[in-house]
Amino acid sequence: MIAETVLVNGFEPSRFVASLNVGLVSRGISGVLREGKIWSVVEVLRSVEKLGISALGLFDGSAIKMLAKECRRIVDCGEVEEAVELMEILAGFRFSIKKLVEPHDVIKICIEKCNPEMAVRYACILPHAQILFCTIIHEFGKKGDLRSALTAFETSKHKLSGPNMYAYRMMIDVCGLCGDSVKSRYIYEELLSQKVTPNIYVFNSLMNVNAHDLSYTLRAYKHMQNLGVIADMASFNILLKACCLAGRVDLAQDIYREVQHLESTGILKLDVFTYSTIIKVFADAKLWQMALKIKEDMLSAGVTPNTVTWSSLISACANTGLVEQAIQLFEEMLLAGCEPNSQCCNILLHACVEAFQYDRAFRLFQCWKGSGFQGTFGKVDNGSTDNILHAENTYENCSTTMPNCRTDSHYSSYAKKFSFTPTTTTYNIMMKACGTDYYRAKALMDEMKTVGLSPNHISWSILMDICGGSGNAEGAIQILKTMNMAGIKADVVAYTTAIKVCVESKNLKLAFSLFSEMKTHQIQPNLVTYNTLLRARTRYGSLHEVQQCLAIYQDMRKAGYVHIQ
Repeated sequence: MIAETVLVNGFEPSRFVASLNVGLVSRGISGVLREGKIWSVVEVLRSVEKLGISALGLFDGSAIKMLAKECRRIVDCGEVEEAVELMEILAGFRFSIKKLVEPHDVIKICIEKCNPEMAVRYACILPHAQILFCTIIHEFGKKGDLRSALTAFETSKHKLSGPNMYAYRMMIDVCGLCGDSVKSRYIYEELLSQKVTPNIYVFNSLMNVNAHDLSYTLRAYKHMQNLGVIADMASFNILLKACCLAGRVDLAQDIYREVQHLESTGILKLDVFTYSTIIKVFADAKLWQMALKIKEDMLSAGVTPNTVTWSSLISACANTGLVEQAIQLFEEMLLAGCEPNSQCCNILLHACVEAFQYDRAFRLFQCWKGSGFQGTFGKVDNGSTDNILHAENTYENCSTTMPNCRTDSHYSSYAKKFSFTPTTTTYNIMMKACGTDYYRAKALMDEMKTVGLSPNHISWSILMDICGGSGNAEGAIQILKTMNMAGIKADVVAYTTAIKVCVESKNLKLAFSLFSEMKTHQIQPNLVTYNTLLRARTRYGSLHEVQQCLAIYQDMRKAGYVHIQ
């Protein structure tokens, strides 16, 4: 009222503001804000602005802090619509919005409330809106909320004058996060329809999201070349990944040779991801010698293997039953100063179990979960498992390309420790190492629970199989019931294991009863289930038995399986 009265009488706004004690005015504003009457302050600021007086000029540092506190209070209360509306108004008064409230706090609440429109509306207030659009899309993607991410993407497009390449790329990545690779292709086609040439990052994201479909990935790569977009190292790494997923060793080798050529001409520089991926291609194909050759290429190029590289190398040997070779690589990994993760340890334990070296598996497991690894792995023997044997270091005389090279006497002269945290998979592997020793397997499952791990379907199935293998079919069926009582709903593997136990104990009536129970619970049998039942009867004693097996055979054919004789 005072301001309006003075200005109506012809007083210049600038002279009026200059004559004010801004400190006293700010103190008054702070008092009103302290009472939670922020909208009253907004009305005053609107009136003052109409008189030609800068609203921002009436706030000192203390009043700004009180305003920020009130804005944060509204945000913390989850009143996102009110908060965004308030900050839109304050932005019109030329307040620095990002200094009032941390932008990511507002966006976080919009994400939690699944309100993509409000998130985009808020982002538009800030100077770095394009970056925030991408953040919003990505945050919805991390939640697995593809619908909200798409809404945010579509809403953000209306706020810009042209295509936001970063947003398109982020949307493609989010399609991958949410498991909808087909949608990523539509996003890509939409960008092309606007006569925009995607950059290398968009192409890499598109190929990565569709890496499981080698033919599409190769088409995208070809299109990229036709548009004159130069592939970078990430592009080739993704192509190798696609080859790995498709099991195309031949094509992976061609790509590897191509990048080697590009490196020799100085165009590209192979990185650890390239070497690790091609090694995994060979590891999955059980081509351990070729995997080790890539390791030599890698070391010659001065690239240091990482945990993923070593895991793939160990897996390459483990997949072909070369336990000694796998252990040698594990020790070489430790000598190189690279600490193995649980997956790497599990690969080695699994290799021992698959090779029926149960004692060695338990020695490694007990040693690792104690104070960490120290010294050598010791010999494979059938004697006591109390100690890990030590011998002299003969590493220099053993080549990593020799499949029969033993590691019994390696590395005793050095001590290397690493932290080892067993996983559920670790315990499952060790349970398999128990053979038919049910009580030892049960002790491992109990230990698993003690260390805070939860047995899964595989754990229960292994225990059931071991119990049945020891001749206790009734105990195995009881395990199936206990599993359900523990809140783990039996799956096709668990039921098939129980059926197998019944068949082996000649209790065919119970086996067929379990099959009917599976169907009642709408659990689809697999090929192993059908074959186990069809092979159960070597002779038929009644018409009912013939009809029973015929019904199972017809059900198997209907499910798309072919009986293996």
